[in-house]
Amino acid sequence: MKITICEFPDEAARKKPAWDALVAHVDAEEPDLVVLPEMPFCEWIFGEDTFDRDLWEKAIAAHDEMIGALGSLACKMVMTSRPTERNGLRLNEAFIWTKEFGYRPTRSKWYLPDLPAARESLWFDRGNWQFGVTRHDQLRVGFQLCSEIMFPEHARDIGLADAHLIVHPRASGAAQRWRAACEMSAIVSGCYIASANRRGYDRSLFTGNGWLFSPDAALLGETSADKPFVTAEIDLAAAEHAKTTYPRDMQRVYCRSTPAQTPQSTSFSSLQGGKRTSFF
Repeated sequence: MKITICEFPDEAARKKPAWDALVAHVDAEEPDLVVLPEMPFCEWIFGEDTFDRDLWEKAIAAHDEMIGALGSLACKMVMTSRPTERNGLRLNEAFIWTKEFGYRPTRSKWYLPDLPAARESLWFDRGNWQFGVTRHDQLRVGFQLCSEIMFPEHARDIGLADAHLIVHPRASGAAQRWRAACEMSAIVSGCYIASANRRGYDRSLFTGNGWLFSPDAALLGETSADKPFVTAEIDLAAAEHAKTTYPRDMQRVYCRSTPAQTPQSTSFSSLQGGKRTSFF
């Protein structure tokens, strides 16, 4: 199975040229799956300290428009997330788009940072804390959206549910913690990890660098400003075999394949003794 992971620009003026370049890359490589960053089709408005209904509705409209254009990609599937409203809740919703069935939501982001660059607990309601697995044809996939990768217990649960792949759309900086978290999630889950990031050009919040890791955290591909799209092969049978090897075999003895308990509500400031640490 071939996967393309993408950097995508934060700035609205850069999105159309980046999209055209992605269409050309996918035409040439013909991957089965394209993975895009977190909420890729709008600028990052989610660091603002006040919710702005007009900006919110423009972000939803931008995603509606581009989801309608996904059929121009020569691939079977696209996976990422989008802002949306459901039942009066504002959500960051992970989804799978396929040529056969169109748009299919999977789950919505549960872990919402509250930091100067990411006021997500202001802009979004919490989604669902179940980190389930979705099947399409032979592929079994789970989602962890951006900061959710910092909770490897959920990667473990996705692996225990026999997923082949964890898709990780993100909007982050270059701190080593992001790569380390992806590597650890691969190791504890026995899944491939496809992590796609935004890149900012007018501001330094987002640094690109998407990664594709094997179930044993070997780097299979990495994006950069000069190479924003990378396509590589994954082997579903290798992910299945990984579940029988250390440390996944031990986890199947000692861990139940159930999601972690709902965390208690605790402020970021109390966790840091009144001081906030850098999200990026």
